Amino acid sequence: MGAVKQALIEVDDMICACLRTGRTLNQTIRDLRAEFNKEGKDNPYLLDEELIENKYYKFRGAEWKIIL
Repeated sequence: MGAVKQALIEVDDMICACLRTGRTLNQTIRDLRAEFNKEGKDNPYLLDEELIENKYYKFRGAEWKIIL
């Protein structure tokens, strides 16, 4: 269970980093796919586009609530 949680936290961290730098959803998906293709990466959640999209908009919505 710890490995799954760590893999999801990695995805969360990368999505938040993309949002902080103003990356779009498509750019974020490409960034996470590129990260998966690096040697030694075996996190299947980096390729789950539906998960990435859901988290992207969830975090983006939370970001707007903080600003407003």
